[in-house]
Amino acid sequence: MVDPDGPQPWPRMLELLARDRDGLVADFLGRLSALGRYSDGLIPDDDLRQTATDTFDMLTRRLAGLPLPGHLSDLPARLGVRRARQGVAREDLLEAVRLDFRVLWAGLVRAGGADSAQILVLHVEEILGTVEQYISDVQAAFLEERAALERDSRAEAAQALSRLLGSGDRAAEVAAQVAPVLGVAVDGVFEVLFAAPGPGAGPGRRSELGGPARDGCLVWEFDDGVALVREGRARWPLPLEGMTGGAVPGVRGLAEVPAAIAAARRLAGYARPGGGFVRAEGVWPALARDRLLEVLPGFGREAVERVAALEPDARARLLETLEHYTATGSVKATAESLYCHRNTVVNRLQAFREVTGLDLTVPVEAARALVLFSDRRPGDGWG
Repeated sequence: MVDPDGPQPWPRMLELLARDRDGLVADFLGRLSALGRYSDGLIPDDDLRQTATDTFDMLTRRLAGLPLPGHLSDLPARLGVRRARQGVAREDLLEAVRLDFRVLWAGLVRAGGADSAQILVLHVEEILGTVEQYISDVQAAFLEERAALERDSRAEAAQALSRLLGSGDRAAEVAAQVAPVLGVAVDGVFEVLFAAPGPGAGPGRRSELGGPARDGCLVWEFDDGVALVREGRARWPLPLEGMTGGAVPGVRGLAEVPAAIAAARRLAGYARPGGGFVRAEGVWPALARDRLLEVLPGFGREAVERVAALEPDARARLLETLEHYTATGSVKATAESLYCHRNTVVNRLQAFREVTGLDLTVPVEAARALVLFSDRRPGDGWG
């Protein structure tokens, strides 16, 4: 048995280190803040936190000899490229990633407990090698991307777009400053897309996009997809066929683009793979449902549970009727679209009212029903 007051064996230390990930992240962010690095607003706080989380997940798994999931396997390359596009100075980047060793060592000391120094000394080369390999990979990707950016005007445009995306409540001020660099009108009307990973989207096609600003279009790659922004009727920088994600049209002014990208990014979570780009008007019931459940856990639970308790065929008929009837509010049109008699529709509406307590002929209750039973991605059908 392991003495709880004595040094922990190496595998147990790594297990405890993995459990302490949030502590490692907090330690890293605190040390980084104390150094004064990244204080110029180039990198949003959520970017720093997510990167730190992924970094310590990756380093811990490598030390334990565990396989890396897909989102961690190319983390050093993605981080180096992103920091280059954000205009981070090389010395700032290296100072930040070198903190990883100190944070990791402190975490291992905490995990190892009393008198763990001997065990740590036995593994110090392994720890140093793991961290140094990560630093080397990040730096190589950073230098390669920065060299590519410096070959043309992409560097200035990438930094301008990065400033805009991280501008927060200074969006209007920053938009006025970067609009000339990006080649768009500060008071233009924009359409925003967020393409989720999949065929025709994602980092694999980044080289085809021609830089962060081109011919009235802006492009920015995130870890979970690519944001595409165009002014007016400018041509998209690549074909959209087969792509999936969220869309926000009619964005008034460059200052509104960061918020529109965030909205399109959220909408992308409701898109069906291969189903194109969804807009808010197509998925508002699901959006409303998710927000209501955040604020009011258990909202509408009884009605949902009563429908869920029905036999599958009966449940499918009621939800099918809900979908078709709320699209028109017409019994006749619903009967025609469902290829059934109008009396059948009336009976189903009555059955829906009896089961859920909601009368679909009353607009406010129909809206509530749409929200409660939108537990699906767009296009997946009801049930």
